[in-house]
Formats: sequence, C-alpha cells, structure tokens
Amino acid sequence: MSITVELQDMFSYSLWPVVLAAALVVIIGIIGFIIFWKKKTPIVAETVTPAPTAPPVHGNQVKEKYYAFINDLEMKCRNGKVSNRQAYQELSEITRHFVYEVTGIKVHHNTLDEIRKLNMPNLYAVIEECYAPEFSVDKNGNIYDTMNKARMVIKEWH
Repeated sequence: MSITVELQDMFSYSLWPVVLAAALVVIIGIIGFIIFWKKKTPIVAETVTPAPTAPPVHGNQVKEKYYAFINDLEMKCRNGKVSNRQAYQELSEITRHFVYEVTGIKVHHNTLDEIRKLNMPNLYAVIEECYAPEFSVDKNGNIYDTMNKARMVIKEWH
C-alpha cells in the first residue's frame, strides 16, 4: 500500500489570517506600551504655592484710591443705582484690582479655589462672600458688611 502526499502550491492559501494576526500583535504591543508609559509617569501632587510677599505700598495713595472706589459703590447702593448683584460684582472687581496693583498678581479672572491657593486669607474671605450673590440671582447677602471687609483687606495690607 502506497501513501502519497500531494503538496499544495505556496500561494494557494489566504494571507488574511497572517495579516490579521500581525495587526493584533501590533495593537496589543501599542496598548502595552501605553499602559507601561502611564505607570512610569509620576503623579505630581497638587502643590500650594506660597503667597508672594507683597511689596510695601508707599504712602496711602493706592489705599485711598480703592477706599474711594468702595465709597462710591456704597453711595450707588444707598441711592438704589445698582442692584445687590451688581454691587457684589463691582466690589469683587475693586478688591481684585487692588491686589493686582499692590502685588502684581493677576487675580482678575481667578476662581475662588485659585485665590484660596494663593494663601491670602483676607482676600479669599471677601471674594468668597461675593461669590454666591455675584453669580446667583436668588442669593442675597449684606453688601455693606462685605464692603467693610474689603476695606479691612485694604487697610491691613502692608
């Protein structure tokens, strides 16, 4: 009994399984590399930057200028020329511009959390009081108390 084996031609089978297997190996390799790379990247903890030392305000010119802004705002409030919400918005802006003028730190567009990280507790307290009435129509606060706190920020700045 004779057994014969006939060999097929080299290109008689499909190359698709080989191509798909190679593509799968490449994809798994890329995913593995990404996972390995992510594990090697150190996770940086959030750092709190210390508040820069403010240069001393020479004379009381800057302070007097911002006292005048707050006094003008107070008169507009008492005369009914601005709403409570507008008053809080203006007070926040006045306080932020004062800090910018005496320190050079651009807090004009900082969020409350970013201001907290500056480690300026008095500024944070005033801006925090302004936040709810400034951004919410139905929240009211005592604008005159907040104005006095803003005056204290200016007065105590050295």
